[in-house]
Amino acid sequence: MDDLYSRYRAVCVFKDAARAALPLVELASCRTQSERLEAAAAVFRAVAEYGADTTGEWLCGLVKSDDNPLSRAAARGERVSGRLLAQADRELDLFKRLAAVKPDDHCTDADREFFPKFGYGGFSLTIDRLVRFCGDNGCGILSCASAFVYDGATDGFVPTATEPVRLGDLKNYAEEKAEVVKNTENFIAGLPAFNTLLYGDRGTGKSTTVRAVAYEYRDSVKVIELKKTDIGALDKIRARLAGLKQKFIVFVDDLSFEENDARVDGFKAALEGSLAGGGNVLLYCTSNRRHLVKETEREVKNRNDETQAELALFDRFGLVVTYINPDKAEFIDIFKQILTSRGVKWREEYASVAELAALKKGGRSPRAAKQIADLIESTYAEVERR
Repeated sequence: MDDLYSRYRAVCVFKDAARAALPLVELASCRTQSERLEAAAAVFRAVAEYGADTTGEWLCGLVKSDDNPLSRAAARGERVSGRLLAQADRELDLFKRLAAVKPDDHCTDADREFFPKFGYGGFSLTIDRLVRFCGDNGCGILSCASAFVYDGATDGFVPTATEPVRLGDLKNYAEEKAEVVKNTENFIAGLPAFNTLLYGDRGTGKSTTVRAVAYEYRDSVKVIELKKTDIGALDKIRARLAGLKQKFIVFVDDLSFEENDARVDGFKAALEGSLAGGGNVLLYCTSNRRHLVKETEREVKNRNDETQAELALFDRFGLVVTYINPDKAEFIDIFKQILTSRGVKWREEYASVAELAALKKGGRSPRAAKQIADLIESTYAEVERR
């Protein structure tokens, strides 16, 4: 046990993982039974909160998400020095030993009944597997998921579940979706791709398109959602992602700026030019506004100059995909597709119900069609499942 503690003290690569694994070390090296009980409880809780079944699975996760010189080099596709590989390999052996610590070996007859019995073993990570993992998935927190939200308060990335949205969930708009898909596939393939603005009427599926792309290409590209209030952090985020082998889409929903917003110039600079291949960050934004800078009272003599400046911001996007509300026939077609996709038998009277409801909601849109379909399905429709 003294040897295990000495090895732990010598950890210099996987420092964050080692810090989290301290309760296992304490369990194996504590001198009193009360300390062992406390350490075992901490291990049990840490494994459970991580969502793992065993300490080995937990420790593998901690090591994979550790941000260190080895993981950063592997994520960039750089050569890892032999000295660093050797040290990391020794530390992986330590984690394997820690994963083999059995709770039964540290309880007594007096506390066996209530001693926390965590699962143990199962640490199968090797240095080769770790290097490959970081090369494929990134380093640190970025290796943990395919979707993140940027937290401006902590200047960090928070993993989030990718919404299970499919492009087929947005009915029609085939050409618009195809443009975004083609741009995304070019980006993944290292071909010319462009910062993209999805612009148009509310409720037409702009955000749904981006979220569907994030879900369907989650194995090839990571999406970081950036609140428009944090838009000033865009350059910093791109700098942190630069050089990594992984591809990233930074997504800003409902983009707009207040008049005289100091962030506009910085945003323009971030949009300069288009991606000519080889970069690893694209910007996807949605907006309901042609003028991305909100208008207030202006002097007539300045209005033309300011309008041109706004359009210049709009035109900085290499690709603009326009979404407009459907006409009556297309709206009914979208509405019918939604109902039939849910197994609801179509009735002709539903068309007039949908049209009236849409007018009450303020206009026809795919969002309105979905909301009306929800109402029909849940309240007064006779549902006949096919």
